[in-house]
Amino acid sequence: MERPSTFSDMRDQRASTSRQSVDKVEVFEVREHVPYQAEVTRAPTAYDEESGASYTSWDSAWRAICQLFNLLHHMLIAIVVFCLWHFALTSAPDGGITNMQLHIIFAGTGYQLFLAEAVLTLHKHNSWSFQMSQDSKRIVHGCLQLAGSLFVMAGTFLALTEVDMAVGTAHGICGVIALAFTVVSFISGLIALFSSKIRLMIKSGPVKILHMALGMFALSMGLVSMILGFNTDFFTATQGNLGVALMTFVAMTILYLIFQPIFDLIATVKNMA
Repeated sequence: MERPSTFSDMRDQRASTSRQSVDKVEVFEVREHVPYQAEVTRAPTAYDEESGASYTSWDSAWRAICQLFNLLHHMLIAIVVFCLWHFALTSAPDGGITNMQLHIIFAGTGYQLFLAEAVLTLHKHNSWSFQMSQDSKRIVHGCLQLAGSLFVMAGTFLALTEVDMAVGTAHGICGVIALAFTVVSFISGLIALFSSKIRLMIKSGPVKILHMALGMFALSMGLVSMILGFNTDFFTATQGNLGVALMTFVAMTILYLIFQPIFDLIATVKNMA
């Protein structure tokens, strides 16, 4: 009785092996006739924890380029501030410091350093603040704007006392206008901050739009006043062609500073519509 059972098992194994061979051949034949498809090379993706969005390596490379461009403008800001301080501390023949020298230091540092960096803090590609949360950016933005406003007020009043409150040049007129709008912009920024945090009766949207518009105008007028100051005889008499280079640097800074806020202003207006 064992032989038939063994023979039957052998027959079943052969049949099973035969079916597997047929299946393999069929699969091989089907795969052989599948048309060739080239693989599409895709850039690897990464995950941004802050925004919760995924981005490709091309997006990451573009961010790096934008941050490099942003870093170059930080360098321009630093160069202009250094030249302002150097001129202010060395322009007096006797080595003294007058109200006009202090005006250059305070007003120039307020506009070119503190207020310019306050705007760049909210820039999405800013090299030193892009990883900060939105609340942290607003805190740093407010602190820099406060420091810049105080420096601008001190520098402007020092210049006014030097000329006995008489403003007759384009540089002085632009400076006084910039000071007025800087103070109003700072106040509107405080109102926008508290209205969004504690839900005051004032809507934060219109105040935010007003703050952005006033801030861009105030900073632009302040930097334009600096450009006009570099073109005065008081500066060019000792610095020569350096004034042309500094005017170019400040003009490039203005264009870069107002680029992102304009898009943010348009986006805010669309969200309110």
